[in-house]
Amino acid sequence: MKKILLCVVAVMFATVTFAQQQHRQQPPRQFNPEEMAQRQTMALHQALQLDSIQLQAVFLINYADALTMQDSMNVRRERMEKMRAEGKRPERVQPSEEQMKAMMELQKQREQVRNEQMKQILNAEQYEKYLNYQQEQRNRMRQGFGGRPGGPQGRPGGAPRGK
Repeated sequence: MKKILLCVVAVMFATVTFAQQQHRQQPPRQFNPEEMAQRQTMALHQALQLDSIQLQAVFLINYADALTMQDSMNVRRERMEKMRAEGKRPERVQPSEEQMKAMMELQKQREQVRNEQMKQILNAEQYEKYLNYQQEQRNRMRQGFGGRPGGPQGRPGGAPRGK
């Protein structure tokens, strides 16, 4: 009995080790704006029953947003690479309160522009569904990825450990 149990534990350990090695060997997945726009468009198509013209227009909006996101990611990546080249360790720096307010304001402006564009494309019923869909997405994000309750790390409000 002990031998069987030992064999089972050894096989489980080998499987986990092998899986971790396989995961490390895979290159990091690159951000693809077109794929992201396509996924977002298909999700909206299912939620709003878009016709072919609306589908194309929504894809263009999503693609433009994804390109903007890619540009932001590239700027951050270049800044990190520059710091590494200078021999500095790039650290996560919390933005100041003013920077955070500016980022939030920019995000609100982008959302207003996007909503105006969507209002031009969708009929009244679809637009109402779209606004509800956006709210549902926000709620999911607030709950944290993977459906864990309470935000990051699965703790209420994302609270740090020990609180």
